[in-house]
Amino acid sequence: MGDVANSPTNTPKQSSSPDADWGDVKSYTVSGGRVAFDLGGSTGKLVSATPDSGWRMKVWNEPAWIRVDFTEGGTTSSVFCTWNGHPPTVDTWHS
Repeated sequence: MGDVANSPTNTPKQSSSPDADWGDVKSYTVSGGRVAFDLGGSTGKLVSATPDSGWRMKVWNEPAWIRVDFTEGGTTSSVFCTWNGHPPTVDTWHS
């Protein structure tokens, strides 16, 4: 018989200090692409941003906000996540 103490396990380890502010992932679809944010209690975090075929994407990641633009020709769609002194909010804009 083998030594159980030396056998590998498949049990995932939990973080010793989980961050309670993370875990509320929301996805937003606009003309040109899709954006997902993790909206914590006091900040936002960009999880992913994916442009549609033929669209270009630009991301600004600042201390109190994130902006994602999708552009194609003269059309722009923007997704803003802001949390400057308030819980994170998400707004979209299209021109």
